[in-house]
Amino acid sequence: MPVFDPEVVLGSGGDNAVLNYCTGESKASTRNLKTGQVEGNPPGTDPEVFYTVSMTKNEQGV
Repeated sequence: MPVFDPEVVLGSGGDNAVLNYCTGESKASTRNLKTGQVEGNPPGTDPEVFYTVSMTKNEQGV
């Protein structure tokens, strides 16, 4: 799964940050748990997923 357009934004106090990035999901698939059938994305599509991760430093500095 390729990752692209990463961006980190640091908070003004230096104890938090936000990470944004996109992933290409063209080769992703799902499996039906009842039937076991695997289905991929429809042909000709190029799905992308945008993620946002928030991080805050705790009292121990982690």
